Amino acid sequence: MAAVLLGNKLHPPVLADHLIARPQLLKQLERGRDAKLILISSPAGTGKSTVLAAWLKQQHSPAAWLSLDQGDDTLGQFLLYLLGALQTLSLGLGDGLLELLRQQDAINVEPLLIQLSNDFARLDRKVILILDDYHFLSDPRIHSAVEFLLDHLPSQVCLVIATRTDPPLSLSRLRVRHQLLEIRGIDLRFDLAEVTHFLNGSQRLGLSSTAIAHLETQTEGWIAALQLAALSLTERPDKEAFVETFVGSHRYLVDYLVDEVLSRQPAQLKIFLQRMAILERFDTSLCGAVIGQPTDPELLSRLEAANLFLIPLDDERRWYRFHHLFGEFLRHRLMRDEPDLVPELHRRASAWFEHLGWTDDAIQHAFLAGDDLLAARLANDMAAQLAMHWNSEQFTRYFHRLPVALMLLYPRLCLYYGWFLVTTGQFAAFRVVLPTLGKSRVHALEPQTVDAAFLSLQAFAHLLQLEFVDTVLAFQQALDLLECGEQCSSDVEMQLVRIGINTTLGFICPYIDLRRATVLFADNLDQSRQLGSFIGIAHGTVGLARVNHQLGQLQEAGHILEQGLFHFESSRSDLTKRYGAWNVGDLHVGMGRLQYEWNQLGAAEASVRQARASNELYGAAAVLGDELELSLRLFLVHGELEAATAALHQLDRLSASIRHHDSLAKQLFEGRSMASRLALVAHLSQSPQTPPDASQATALPSRLLAEVGDWLRSRQLDIVGLAQSLGGHHILARWLLARDEPAEAATLLGTLITAAQAEDRGDDLIQFLLLLALAFRRLGRQEEAMEALGRALNLGSAEGYCRSFVDLGPEMHILLTQRAETQPTPYLTALLGAFPESGGSAAASEPYRVDETTSWAHEALNAREIEVLRLLERGQTHKQIARELQLSPNTVRWYMKSLYSKLRVNNRTEALHHARTLKLV
Repeated sequence: MAAVLLGNKLHPPVLADHLIARPQLLKQLERGRDAKLILISSPAGTGKSTVLAAWLKQQHSPAAWLSLDQGDDTLGQFLLYLLGALQTLSLGLGDGLLELLRQQDAINVEPLLIQLSNDFARLDRKVILILDDYHFLSDPRIHSAVEFLLDHLPSQVCLVIATRTDPPLSLSRLRVRHQLLEIRGIDLRFDLAEVTHFLNGSQRLGLSSTAIAHLETQTEGWIAALQLAALSLTERPDKEAFVETFVGSHRYLVDYLVDEVLSRQPAQLKIFLQRMAILERFDTSLCGAVIGQPTDPELLSRLEAANLFLIPLDDERRWYRFHHLFGEFLRHRLMRDEPDLVPELHRRASAWFEHLGWTDDAIQHAFLAGDDLLAARLANDMAAQLAMHWNSEQFTRYFHRLPVALMLLYPRLCLYYGWFLVTTGQFAAFRVVLPTLGKSRVHALEPQTVDAAFLSLQAFAHLLQLEFVDTVLAFQQALDLLECGEQCSSDVEMQLVRIGINTTLGFICPYIDLRRATVLFADNLDQSRQLGSFIGIAHGTVGLARVNHQLGQLQEAGHILEQGLFHFESSRSDLTKRYGAWNVGDLHVGMGRLQYEWNQLGAAEASVRQARASNELYGAAAVLGDELELSLRLFLVHGELEAATAALHQLDRLSASIRHHDSLAKQLFEGRSMASRLALVAHLSQSPQTPPDASQATALPSRLLAEVGDWLRSRQLDIVGLAQSLGGHHILARWLLARDEPAEAATLLGTLITAAQAEDRGDDLIQFLLLLALAFRRLGRQEEAMEALGRALNLGSAEGYCRSFVDLGPEMHILLTQRAETQPTPYLTALLGAFPESGGSAAASEPYRVDETTSWAHEALNAREIEVLRLLERGQTHKQIARELQLSPNTVRWYMKSLYSKLRVNNRTEALHHARTLKLV
């Protein structure tokens, strides 16, 4: 369910009928239209909102208004309402961004702010944006976001901030640049003429000039105090004597005047006002729920007419709020007169908001009632919705206030708390609280599933910190529990938990067990489709395609991505209606990498553009990193060295922005940057053209190689002591070849090839074999070079590999030419045609076409899977196959799921039929 925006926060206050004209102040505001920022900073009750509303009334420029309150003091909530305010202008500002905030974490909002700034820059008219009551905001991230918008604000937009205290923005810089108009309390205070007009004109008090001068001096032109004074004087016969007794500071003056006003009201009305003061805003329905009896529909409008400090929040005068000072006073009186009733009033408000689906407001009142149990129950009910869109702002607010002991009653809340701690990098806190959270399993419908979920989180936390031994242990424990647990739960929540587990474990699998990853992602994809979880479908599609690419099964990866893109394209209208735009950038960039490998360069460039357009709203770092790396390689193909260098600099900046607690992401992004440096070095060494700056031909490659070397040394990598595939040894191998150290490279590559074979990493295997062929050629070991090349060709031909050969340049062209002289094939002919050395354009060469009906499946299935398939052909059951192959039934099930996935079938009958067609059995 989408979050509900309160429309009354997006409109200026309704002006009173007898508004005091303030032409000089309005002229001052008008002069500030050309400034970046108009700052109205003054104490409470000085008329900031009123003067802004009056100014807007005479404006011809469109204006967006946002009234802020304490509930907006989180980055996500603030941006949600900011975008909502801008969209009231119907100028296309922030289109798509509002739904984006409802879908995912808003921690990294810079891409969103960039998009919003771009929207501002496209405006063809002046627009005014007003943030009223900015003093309610204290979150530094909100101030940083506003600062960013100010820094990039075009001349078409004027930002206005009304606040009781100066905001922590770079005001001095704006002053120096003459981009700031400041209106202070001294500017807003009523002068003697305005005080006279107010007291004797609109209020008709008939005071003498002496009495008015005294009030003006005592109140210092403070309009709130003047309003309170006018209310007190209305029914007093001795007005002049009363005015003479006015002394003291504002605080005492307000306390005295409010006492005077409240004491003149009927007892029942005083009780009503005090009890309603617990609410930030209210209508008659909410009033009735809190008071406990129906409220006269006309009561609030009558109170407004009686000047009892009710401020209308919409043109229909349905919603109101108290003047802040008056509301604070009423709450103070309520705590004095009926302290025991306050929690019950908040519970009633919570129930009203819950009934209407405004769960966040309901939770806030539960907290104010001191009823943490109610808050926990409401948060638990809301948790699945928040998790689907991953609203970490609200999670933060709830988790910081809810005692862990209460969360234990709600397993799903504990799971989300654990996920929140892991994804926000609070690993120490997660490890401390994990044993306690695990106790929630006694309240779970499926305890083993909950245990598996916690273990998967533990495994993921280890992985993010590159603790691979602990990762593997927790990962295997989670898998065992998941397999032994209940398989056919009808509970939607448990199905969502299973999808979450599969997604988490799927992220881990590529570093542990690629074949198992295919099964997990395939299961996740099936379950997500059944539940209609678009997030699950996106994760499952991207994960399954990526793993197939790593396995060297490019055709299957392409098929998966095509299906995913077709699904999202065909569901666009439904997706847009329910969730707004959807980020399919991951799918496009994955397809682009495949197209690049197949030498379909035009298609790859189109995929990059589509990925960039989709990701523009989201700013997903992983998508951006992949897109930049692929763009760099495409630039190099076309000889666009300057563009490639710029892409590398962007990649470096992105890598530097990754949070330090996420060691895995940090290492992955650094690896992309280093691999891109080596690609740039290879291009410079192969290019026959001399750069405009001749010294660059040697200086740039040397610098890039030195930077890669420094990184490798920081990682303490060498040609012995090979660690997991993530270690960066593939970069070390290419670096050694770039430095012309073929003997060391060959030694390392031999070890890497053995590891890649053992782990079924087909894509790595092809890359390492090609590098080994080059190393052997440089060492004069021609026969071994041709043997390594032959193995790579056999593997690559089935999947259409091309650029992995071509990007290795003239040396690889020579080896392929020699191979073609003795063992020519259509595949070799196509590869050689893609090289610039062949005289044609690489971008225009015809990619090699793979016959998908023949060899791909033989390569896709490993030996164990072929064994399982042949036993199925004999009619054996899962248990019989397990006994025959000396495997556990669970392991046999893994192989069966993998078979179905690879053969693109859904059951045993379809699998056997397809296998016979392909002559596999």
